[in-house]
Amino acid sequence: MGRVLTELVGDAATFAEALEERRPQVFRTAGWPAGLPRPGELDEALRGGLLRVPYVEMVRAGAVVPPAEFCTTRVVAGRREEGFADPDRIAALLADGATLLLPQLDQWHAPVRALATDIAVELGRRTEAFCFATGAGRRGLDVHRDDADVLVVQLAGKKEWTVHEAPADGRWRPGLAPEPGAVALNSVLGPGEVLYVPRGAPHTATGHQGLSVHLSFTIREAGTGQLRGAIGEWLAGGDWAAGLPERPATPAELLDTAAEVLRLGRARLAELTPQELLRLARGPLPAPVTDDGQAVPGHGPLAADG
Repeated sequence: MGRVLTELVGDAATFAEALEERRPQVFRTAGWPAGLPRPGELDEALRGGLLRVPYVEMVRAGAVVPPAEFCTTRVVAGRREEGFADPDRIAALLADGATLLLPQLDQWHAPVRALATDIAVELGRRTEAFCFATGAGRRGLDVHRDDADVLVVQLAGKKEWTVHEAPADGRWRPGLAPEPGAVALNSVLGPGEVLYVPRGAPHTATGHQGLSVHLSFTIREAGTGQLRGAIGEWLAGGDWAAGLPERPATPAELLDTAAEVLRLGRARLAELTPQELLRLARGPLPAPVTDDGQAVPGHGPLAADG
């Protein structure tokens, strides 16, 4: 198991078993994984002035808060630009019961990107990071399902989680789950503690003590649509149809060419294993990064020598 997962869950065998059985599980390990942000660091990012919609969102009573309520307008290079996070407005809304969401933290926070990349490479699945801040006794969303496995890492305060049993088959949709079924786990997470929420398992989280801040690593999985698309990607690759005429001249030649394309296509598909199809459907893994979250030398847009 990779460094990050080892530091987050500790027991590799228990986590692998929970992932395989789609069973919610709490992990309590010593220490703080390198790169995991402290709440003060995220507060500094909010006050730094560069964060803006869509990297900042707020939810209140299950509904998205209009950006005008927590953002400000600035003049940049002579142009009025909207959507910049206003930390004072955000603080007031948090105090009033709203939830703060920082989507795709992995796209702009280099150490978190390194953590998400390590998880993605270890599990072979695209991984993203989202941060949530919720006041005591408040929740951002009612009971809902996510279309991803989720590793929740509590960063500050405490949060109570209720996770229901994951669906037995794939006949479910992400979103609100008004009839969630039996409860599989109920637990209060403190700083540094980790919760695994299986894909599709209805769940809800309520701030329990102080301002609760947690980071969610969403581990994406392919569905039927991605599998269908991956077949097209496989057929589009390679030169298996090389040598066939581009524009058959007669209807008979066109029919013969169609038959040959089908024959060659079936032969091409015969080479595709279920494992390779799933890998293609899951999509490409992220580019490598170093332990401090920086791009590997030679991979960045400004990497060339000056």
